[in-house]
Amino acid sequence: MATPSEKHEIHCEKRYLEYIETPFYRAFRDKTNPESNASNYAVLKRMEEAKQSLEEVERYYAELGITPKFFSRPDSVTLEESRAFFEAHGYEICAFEEQRMMLLTQASSALQVQNCPVRLVSGRPLKGAEAQLARESCGEQEFVLRRLNRALSAGARVSFACNHAEIPVSYCAGGGYGSAFYLSDVYTDAKFRRQGYGAAAIRAMLDYACNPELGYTDVFLHAVSPEAISLYEKLGFRGSAVPAYRAFKGRLPARCTGTGA
Repeated sequence: MATPSEKHEIHCEKRYLEYIETPFYRAFRDKTNPESNASNYAVLKRMEEAKQSLEEVERYYAELGITPKFFSRPDSVTLEESRAFFEAHGYEICAFEEQRMMLLTQASSALQVQNCPVRLVSGRPLKGAEAQLARESCGEQEFVLRRLNRALSAGARVSFACNHAEIPVSYCAGGGYGSAFYLSDVYTDAKFRRQGYGAAAIRAMLDYACNPELGYTDVFLHAVSPEAISLYEKLGFRGSAVPAYRAFKGRLPARCTGTGA
């Protein structure tokens, strides 16, 4: 039986992305945001009829000129099962380990948190300096901003930590599904890193998610870099490494990372 966090990973994006699902695969897409890997990907759930599934997924993305791609999820086939199949059909694979981390303890006394204004955004698109910070997080492109705005329309939240001039310099995005709450994006302006702004944005999001009236029992995230893992551990998260993969038709994109974009 799937855990609350596994159900979140399987179902949450159905609230704000177009998708098709069969017993064999699931595919998400966003016609307004074709450059976003995290908004346009498929999950291969079974190896039975895998060739037919692949052809259907490729047609689904061909309509929009989107590169077909498959990501691992809790209900996906493993890379051990699927690697030879993907490679035989022209896919290049990025295999990696990520930390699946749950909020289990109180924050460490060693945690540095900036004493700064923090605002929580919900129910509206990001605008002004908020939107610019989201663009900055993806190299002055629009795809992360568009994805965040779609998630906000479905009930997600974004917390912004601001500097002394009340300009946003760090953000944390999160959203819930059922009894699980997921921290999906954290970014801090390079000039303000290692000063506690990221921790301030995350703490504000955790204060929201841990409100007992909301009913979230599992607060979780995924992390890849040692620096991020260290910060989350100080915030009270604990986890273990799990295997993950991304399979792209043709060559891997330059920005292919553990979490997508």
